[in-house]
Amino acid sequence: MRNRVLYLLVAGLLISAGCSNQSLQRTGYETLQNIEEQRCQKDLSAECPQRDSFDAYQRDRQGLQQAD
Repeated sequence: MRNRVLYLLVAGLLISAGCSNQSLQRTGYETLQNIEEQRCQKDLSAECPQRDSFDAYQRDRQGLQQAD
């Protein structure tokens, strides 16, 4: 719970600081990845998924958009 509050505060600070759209997308993606990783570790799962970087996510997303 504390981590979520911290992530929301950081996101709020970045928004108020006038960060670029790319920075906001990256922050949001990393926040969701961190939450999912913590949830997996909390469940003591031995098969937590491999984390993809934001850049890899963007490449995959662009590839799917071009395929359409």
